[in-house]
Amino acid sequence: MSEPNRAADPAVLLSDLSLTYPAHAGTTAFCAVDGASFALGRGEVLGVLGESGSGKSTLTRFLAARGDRPPRMRVTGGDARVLDAEMRRLGRRARNRLTAHVGYLAQEAGATLPPELNVGDILMRPITERMKRFDREQLGREITEMMEIVALPLSKLQEYPYELSKGQRQRVAVMRSLMLAPSLLIADEPTLGVDANNRPRIVELLRWFRERSGASLMLVSHDIALLEALVENVLVMQQGRLVGAGDINEIFRRADHDYVQQLAIALRATAYDEVAEA
Repeated sequence: MSEPNRAADPAVLLSDLSLTYPAHAGTTAFCAVDGASFALGRGEVLGVLGESGSGKSTLTRFLAARGDRPPRMRVTGGDARVLDAEMRRLGRRARNRLTAHVGYLAQEAGATLPPELNVGDILMRPITERMKRFDREQLGREITEMMEIVALPLSKLQEYPYELSKGQRQRVAVMRSLMLAPSLLIADEPTLGVDANNRPRIVELLRWFRERSGASLMLVSHDIALLEALVENVLVMQQGRLVGAGDINEIFRRADHDYVQQLAIALRATAYDEVAEA
């Protein structure tokens, strides 16, 4: 069987896409993404950079088919396709089908784990909600392997989110986003809140997942080490617009836009210096 033409059949394809939050409760309408165009090929890894408020989270939430949640956004221009689904015409059934194949890690996902479930049940829920039959033995082996990669002892499967540190909850959230073996993983700050010693374990988990699944990855991150380890190409956003795009090893050195240069300097200077817990 011949190899698919990845350029002709991208996992994500945007053409002049604009996303707007409508006026509500006295606020004015706000264009969060303004005329974005790019393609993410099957099996490729794309990084997305930009300062707070640049439109990164709005874009990723929309592409992950989670854009119907408050605050709701509207497509006000252009088109987008995700795994061959037309996002402008996405009905409820099509959305449910798509979300089975698109893994999504929201920003601060570790802080929103269901408090009534232990870690084992949190990891199992994506499976039990969508599948009546599955190989529990195989699933157990995969969970064990993931727990080992992110340095969480198996005893943590019996613990609840309140018993875990911030960094441990984030590692559980990343694992949960992989449970359905998505064809496309969209992750918004996957190492947020994880201490410096354990961030490389998130990198290894994502690399492990990609190598065994061949999935496409779209990673929003300010963790320069994660980007350099996993990403081939990057997009740079500012105030809803794409202001830089290209190979990660070239974009910061050759970009003409001053904002791109300043962002690169800031990333390397701070190197993710917020306080994090193990």
